[in-house]
Amino acid sequence: MIFLFRKLQIVLWFLIAFQTSVVGQELKRPFILVKESEKKAVLEKIKTQGWAKDIYDKLVFKVDKEVNTFIKNPDKYIKQLPFNWSGIEKNSFPPFYKTDHVENGIHKNLDNATEEEWKPAAILIEYLQLALDCSMIYYVTEDEKYAYLASSILYSFINSVQKSQLSEWHGRGGWLFPYDGFREVRVIGYKLPLVYDFLSPYLKNGGKSFDIIKNKNVDFPFNKAQEVFRTYANISVNYGHTGSNHPVLESPSLVYNALAIDDEQEREKWLSYFLTENTKNQDALNTMAKNYKEKGDIWPETSQYLNHSTAIIAKLMLVINRYRPELKLAKQYPNVLYALPRLDYFVYPNNELIRWGDGHRSGTAIYSAYENAYILAKMDGLIDLKEKFGPLINRAMRDGKYKREGMESIFWYNNIEGDPEGVKLSRTDRVYHAGIVMQRNLSSTNRPKDGLMCFVGGAHMVHGHAEGMNIELYGEGQVLGVDNGRGKYAKDIHENYSRIFAAHNTVIVNGSSQGEGGWSNLGINTVQLVSMEPKVGAEGVSPYHSFSQTSFEDDRGDKAEATQQRTLALIRTSPTTGYYVDVFRSKSRLSNEYHDYLYHNIGDTLSIENTDMSFINTPNRYMQNANLEWNKNRYRNPGWHFFKDVKTSKSYAGDVKVTFKTEKLKAGALFMQLYIPGFANRSYSQVKAPQTYEAPEPYDDLTTPTLVIRNEGEAWKNPFVVVYEPYNAMENSSIVSVNKMEQNGIYKGLKIESKTPTRSLIQYIITQSKEEVYKNETLGIYFKGTFAVITLDKKGVLQSLYIGEGEKLVFKAHEVIGNKDKAFYKVFEK
Repeated sequence: MIFLFRKLQIVLWFLIAFQTSVVGQELKRPFILVKESEKKAVLEKIKTQGWAKDIYDKLVFKVDKEVNTFIKNPDKYIKQLPFNWSGIEKNSFPPFYKTDHVENGIHKNLDNATEEEWKPAAILIEYLQLALDCSMIYYVTEDEKYAYLASSILYSFINSVQKSQLSEWHGRGGWLFPYDGFREVRVIGYKLPLVYDFLSPYLKNGGKSFDIIKNKNVDFPFNKAQEVFRTYANISVNYGHTGSNHPVLESPSLVYNALAIDDEQEREKWLSYFLTENTKNQDALNTMAKNYKEKGDIWPETSQYLNHSTAIIAKLMLVINRYRPELKLAKQYPNVLYALPRLDYFVYPNNELIRWGDGHRSGTAIYSAYENAYILAKMDGLIDLKEKFGPLINRAMRDGKYKREGMESIFWYNNIEGDPEGVKLSRTDRVYHAGIVMQRNLSSTNRPKDGLMCFVGGAHMVHGHAEGMNIELYGEGQVLGVDNGRGKYAKDIHENYSRIFAAHNTVIVNGSSQGEGGWSNLGINTVQLVSMEPKVGAEGVSPYHSFSQTSFEDDRGDKAEATQQRTLALIRTSPTTGYYVDVFRSKSRLSNEYHDYLYHNIGDTLSIENTDMSFINTPNRYMQNANLEWNKNRYRNPGWHFFKDVKTSKSYAGDVKVTFKTEKLKAGALFMQLYIPGFANRSYSQVKAPQTYEAPEPYDDLTTPTLVIRNEGEAWKNPFVVVYEPYNAMENSSIVSVNKMEQNGIYKGLKIESKTPTRSLIQYIITQSKEEVYKNETLGIYFKGTFAVITLDKKGVLQSLYIGEGEKLVFKAHEVIGNKDKAFYKVFEK
């Protein structure tokens, strides 16, 4: 019995020893981005794969110049760091200069720091990146000259940073950036642990670092380094705020500094703040992932933030999955990965992004994040995700949109499976958190200039704008109907124009539409979808027609109090021609109401072609709020005091024809023609709005021609109705005439005649609220529903009937019934 017990003890001892040995091997540094055991494969990749060799050779070439300079005079080289030598004790390491931005005597974050103010940070970032580059080359080559330079930079940073006091301001305080720790961890804090991880074999085998105070090589201060890693992890965990993308942006510093902690128990504790442990200053992954409730949900901010945030989360999931594969984070949070490719689908035919809030016009998907998701999917056995990302990555490589960069790609990426032809853009799409409904109609010519695309949307979110129910319109290869975008944060134009109503293609009610509450006091309701065809991901019943109807409550502040509805339709008439129909209804619950319809179009001039309309200068028309108090989160709504050269007509009830001319583009002159059916109590203003950010040159630096239509009284029964047709200088507008259709004095639709390059058309377009009926016995039309199109040839012979949403459409002897989705399309024999 004693012998058996002793034997069991020996077996258990061997099991424990084996497990300890395995863990010890697994945790031998480096392991954050790549392991020692993976070096052979990395070397083989550099040797045999051209893209990897190119990345590596270029890095070595760049770094070798710096290494040679350092070796010649280490003291001089390291002393280029931004040390503050004034008032230091003898034989003591100097602190760094702080990076700070001051406006009118007030310390602020570094968003608008001057070049001089940013200089200490710029030097540190450059040196720390060099240290990281050297440390990665050391991993590949084991050449200690790279480790010597990297360790000397890291050594100097560790000794110098600890001479500074960490800010006690937990809102946004930092260490070297005392009023912007949020930025410090994103540009400095995350680099240090990676350098340490790669250098550990050198340092733990007695490798030396150069000390500028002692002017000699010294041992590395491991304990001090661990304290620095703790401090940067602490800034992420216990500083800043939650409820936005800030916790995501701080997470790389948290994760990498946690993984740099040598004590395993402490390391796991810090790591738990990323995985599961939320604090009042930092959201953990389990909270971040709640933003992706359904497959296809995206980070609920604007384009650059949603894509960047999700890419960061996916990358950190991969880093931790490699560290602890048993966590299977892709399996736990697959919807995070499904969100990544969404931005690839939010593009116009010219590959520019749709824009909302503080989002950018330019930019591409972060394809390296697709590769990270592909690896995660393979690791965790998620076949659907793997098959989704493979074609997207290969298509981006084929089309020149994506080229692998950086050493991480050499460490992680291999050949990708997936047919690049398997990627298709859908006819319609939605950005749910932004209230956006998109319509797209690509041309059979496959030329971006012949594509048509539009969207309507609006919602409140972090970095969102108080924009109401806004639209953008694309034509002839450009986004022509634009919103303002955004310049630098916190400037007058951004606060009092770009992010509020007047900068958008929307309707302002009683001169008082505004945001209120929520993030930055810009809260608005979300634009709600009433109906659309085709549904997202569906083929659509007709290849030539699509539409959406949306609604919006303009009820922030107390002077608008309006209900609104917008019907936006896209009609293709030939492979090279088509137009948009916009019907905007608006009514206020207040007396003496008036409504202003705004449309901004990049261009040189706006010309109103009605010869019987006269305009006078009205410089004060939009200036009533120009001098309101402006301070943090209090704005000069609705922002139209930025309009210049304002000219206004008298009340005009007739039809109006407007042309925006855009004649300075490299591709040639473009035009947007507007056909506006007339109604009583209307006046028109033409103004010059501020420049449109990220517009094509030179329009990014020119004023934006803008049309404002004012309706005195409600604009519901007789709404704002505009037909938009883009065309270029090599062709004429295809639309010949536009006439409104009414029933008992109430607007019901349009008769549009057009002459395309291939045929002449007559189209009756009916736009109503849900369940309404239009009946015209003279024309032989009956329609119950929201949207329908009847197409005839020039002789009046029926060509097709389209129901976008409705129960029944009758034209003379022909009758069609909506399908289960209340949509239908029928072509009639010629």
